[in-house]
Amino acid sequence: MKVNRTVRAWGIILLATLIVVSPLLLNRTAILGVDGYFQYNRIYEAAMQLRHHNFSFLNLYSFQQTGRIVNQVYSPLLAYLFGGVLLLAGNWMRFQIVSCVLVMLVAGVTTYHAAQRLKLNFKISVSAGIIYMTSFSIVGFIYSTNWRSMAAALIPLLVGPMIDFYEGDWSLKSMLSLGVIVGLIAQVQILTVALSLPILIPFFVYGLIKSSYKWRSLGYLIVAIIVALLLSLNIVLPYLDINANSYMVPPVPLHLVAGVANVVVPFVGHGESLSVPVISIIFYLGLAGLLWFWKNISTFAKVLYISALVYIILGTNLIPWQVIENHFPILQYYLQLPFRFTISGMVFLTLGCLLVLTDIALRKTDSGISTKVIGFASAMMAVAAVMSLAISLTGKVQFDNNPKTTVANGLNTSPANVHPKTYQGKQLKSFTDLQPTFHTRHLGDLIRSVDRTTPDYIPVSNYSTKVSYYDLYNELIIKNKFNYQHTVKPNGILQVTWNNRTNQKKKEVPVFAYGSTKIRINGRKVATNSIKKTRLGTLIVPVKAGKNQIQLSYQPRLVTKLGIVISVIGWIVVLLITAYQGLRHMKRNLSINKNDFDTN
Repeated sequence: MKVNRTVRAWGIILLATLIVVSPLLLNRTAILGVDGYFQYNRIYEAAMQLRHHNFSFLNLYSFQQTGRIVNQVYSPLLAYLFGGVLLLAGNWMRFQIVSCVLVMLVAGVTTYHAAQRLKLNFKISVSAGIIYMTSFSIVGFIYSTNWRSMAAALIPLLVGPMIDFYEGDWSLKSMLSLGVIVGLIAQVQILTVALSLPILIPFFVYGLIKSSYKWRSLGYLIVAIIVALLLSLNIVLPYLDINANSYMVPPVPLHLVAGVANVVVPFVGHGESLSVPVISIIFYLGLAGLLWFWKNISTFAKVLYISALVYIILGTNLIPWQVIENHFPILQYYLQLPFRFTISGMVFLTLGCLLVLTDIALRKTDSGISTKVIGFASAMMAVAAVMSLAISLTGKVQFDNNPKTTVANGLNTSPANVHPKTYQGKQLKSFTDLQPTFHTRHLGDLIRSVDRTTPDYIPVSNYSTKVSYYDLYNELIIKNKFNYQHTVKPNGILQVTWNNRTNQKKKEVPVFAYGSTKIRINGRKVATNSIKKTRLGTLIVPVKAGKNQIQLSYQPRLVTKLGIVISVIGWIVVLLITAYQGLRHMKRNLSINKNDFDTN
């Protein structure tokens, strides 16, 4: 029996992912980048809430157990999914390998299917998937658990709606598919949705102009928007609920000009991996083919590649980002890194270039280009990207295995924001000292062994750019929390206990309260707005002599709860329909393969 092409493609892509993560597998060494501890705290929180069936908006088990809300404002559904994977994996080392493979596999598979929708041949499609999954759009998850890499892994799904728009397929089925795709990307990162959706605009305009049923088409598009919103209620409503009576500290501001990605300059400052040079070559190959063989290239390929070029250039310092930052400083907090545009456009650049070259090969037979040559070249670039990335990751593993590599160096951050403690009676000094916490079945050991300063989303009375929230967090939380006992109670209650051995009437306690946080101090309900706060937002509470206790919980509004239920039910329906369609497709392919076998 012939092996189905889709199965072969998935198998090749899976093999490539295993080659990339082989340094982790063979050395049994875990790595963490600058975002690692932040994301692992979120994943651990979700895992513990699942294990203990104790669900809450508050992060009960993580982030120094201070009553913070992080998961509910940052892709909560996906956090629970990864929390489930962590519980199944049993330790952080296995989780890291499985999660890296999953993210890369999703990126490669979605790109392969996008290439197939563009009618690129099998070899080119597989190569495109491997090139994209080894690009820095995706591998940030391996090196640093960057959440945007997971969102980027789903961006290729937009190619389907792009084709549907262009070809005038505005049917209800196509628009529902668009709504689900947008909702899916939004589950990972809203910002990626905002950055990637504009690439659909030229195809939308072209298709609408050609459409004979414009009002019906727009009506179905509205249905898609409604579906996307309903599926995203579990993200939107909790954020609005929390933000209604609280002001949260935004993510750390970054200078825009320092966050560019000059992928148009190959072999300069990109480290050992060839992923960026490969993209640079693709950039110039596509551009040369577009300019030289303009008349032989389809309109769709032109629009796709030119749209991708815009994204790539927006992520470089060809754009005066310093000037833009001076006029719009808020972009430091929310855009932060202009190379987010590059990340969003990378897959479209890859597919656009391969489509341009394929058009030249098929329409300009005397060009000297054939689909075999394109397939060979793309396969070689894919192999180079995989092997060089595996070598680069080996270098990172060796660096983290060096006893001289400090914990802060292993996390690629400032020592002032990393506070290693002791593990099994030994003071953690090097990153190698931390490695045993990745291999134990006690998942909390890794989280409790190091305190990483991350004041994102904490509630403050007044936010000021002149206040160093990192320094305040170190002073009021990290250095102070050891004087308190933290206990997680049923029904989503976090209890903090301490002994007051002085005559003071008020005390700064290292916990936070949002506008709708429910507070009990020594058994008495206290209104949140009646409690004074420090500049960081921690509570200044009345105390008595001896033992004191504060309990925190969060009760979202009824509309928020309802929205979460609607969203979860919606995703269950989507999963059931997808599984049903997948089974039907599988049976159909098996039937076709059986008929071919019988004929032969």
